[in-house]
Amino acid sequence: MNYQALYRMYRPQSFEDVVGQEHVTKTLRNAISKEKQSHAYIFSGPRGTGKTSIAKVFAKAINCLNSTDGEPCNECHICKGITQGTNSDVIEIDAASNNGVDEIRNIRDKVKYAPSELKYKVYIIDEVHMLTTGAFNALLKTLEEPPAHAIFILATTEPHKIPPTIISRAQRFDFKAISLNQIVERLKFVADAQQIECEDEALAFIAKASEGGMRDALSIMDQAIAFGDGTLTLQDALNVTGSVHDEALDHLFDDIVQGDVQASFKKYHQFITEGKEVNRLINDMIYFVRDTIMNKTSEKDTEYRALMNLELDMLYQMIDLINDTLVSIRFSVNQNVHFEVLLVKLAEQIKGQPQVIANVAEPAQIASSPNTDVLLQRMEQLEQELKTLKAQGVSVAPVQKSSKKPARGIQKSKNAFSMQQIAKVLDKANKADIKLLKDHWQEVIDHAKNNDKKSLVSLLQNSEPVAASEDHVLVKFEEEIHCEIVNKDDEKRSSIESVVCNIVNKNVKVVGVPSDQWQRVRTEYLQNRKNEGDDMPKQQAQQTDIAQKAKDLFGEETVHVIDEE
Repeated sequence: MNYQALYRMYRPQSFEDVVGQEHVTKTLRNAISKEKQSHAYIFSGPRGTGKTSIAKVFAKAINCLNSTDGEPCNECHICKGITQGTNSDVIEIDAASNNGVDEIRNIRDKVKYAPSELKYKVYIIDEVHMLTTGAFNALLKTLEEPPAHAIFILATTEPHKIPPTIISRAQRFDFKAISLNQIVERLKFVADAQQIECEDEALAFIAKASEGGMRDALSIMDQAIAFGDGTLTLQDALNVTGSVHDEALDHLFDDIVQGDVQASFKKYHQFITEGKEVNRLINDMIYFVRDTIMNKTSEKDTEYRALMNLELDMLYQMIDLINDTLVSIRFSVNQNVHFEVLLVKLAEQIKGQPQVIANVAEPAQIASSPNTDVLLQRMEQLEQELKTLKAQGVSVAPVQKSSKKPARGIQKSKNAFSMQQIAKVLDKANKADIKLLKDHWQEVIDHAKNNDKKSLVSLLQNSEPVAASEDHVLVKFEEEIHCEIVNKDDEKRSSIESVVCNIVNKNVKVVGVPSDQWQRVRTEYLQNRKNEGDDMPKQQAQQTDIAQKAKDLFGEETVHVIDEE
């Protein structure tokens, strides 16, 4: 057979060819050039990351007749013999099929004999964790007192299964999963060398599907090229891996968000008809939700918008639900039913998401609203609120315990904000300071964007100042988690305060309040002010104080006091 698989054809033949393992190759090259190599090494890491390839390069480098700076020449007969697997002094053993005591004893008996041709006899034991306890014990004595001409390289994907007594007698190198960019660059190199036309999207998808293994990436590429008759497209890569394109997943999730379970069932069965695997489909769904979370938090634009309007907490719950299904489906005899139940659960979960109740708009919002009916309706709501407060002030006697009621009213979000901090801001709030901050708030957000402060942008994007004093500003956040972060994370809060200071040239402390709690907090604050004023000698003074405070907070154009007398 003349054709050779791509992963064999482009197997690294020198340390320089190895991709993504610089911490290993540099150490080994330095040790070889200084002739300070160890008698035993453990190479551990994910599959397809270069463990056995580097082991063979190492065997060539320490025995090469023309080695330069720790690199083999690949030209002498020794290098060629090791590359072709014909040199008897480099012994490669598969521990998965030779894991008994007898096989290791055979190695122990033969290792004492000097190499026939090379300077060092090299034993490469792959999947060494598969050895039995007795085999490890037989190997232990050899590693403890090895002959000077023997070097052992133990490769494994599960180092935790190797006895500590073995690990302590060898130098351990942990191989890393290769990054997506490094895999893509290597695939481009192979495609150019093979003169294969390929799409960048296809290479990126193959790199993602390989999960950090270069061998897997080259194998998928080889298969996709054969499927596409000499070319490589994204659709070819999807077909050979059984994966689903993000566009199709976007349509599937759109049906789920809309609650159209029947349509999502049809799409799922279409995937199965096309030969997609259920396990791969569920994995693709997890990655799709994960990518949506990344896009939302980093404010990265994307063409796939099905889940972009959902809150982060909902996306987290979706990943947990999909992952639970992935675990249970592996032991199921009817995977279709499990997946259909998953679609129903996702739709019900999204359907049950609590909706944020629209609050009474702030003065700046009302002033900019083109709808007069909405403006009048909101003004009437505030007037009714003040009217109710005054009516209660006449009929209800002062009670000392009433000042503690707000604590019970905000128990749902007591961890997200402090009513005491908010009250301190509202006590000193004035119209001039809130107007200044509202007029410049968009500049605060833009300043964070321009200075590449992505974490601040995600916090401030859906925020708005609702009250301010000389040294404090109360900011309303659409996401309760954002409010909690600002109130509890001193570093984040200080960063926001620094940006605000740069824009308005004032040092102010930021206090957060959740959007869905702001109306209740505002009402409770006014109620507290009324109760504190119940012991005043004149009722008129109390009413004037409430009305004036409401005007200061929410604007004279919004508040209209109706005198019932």
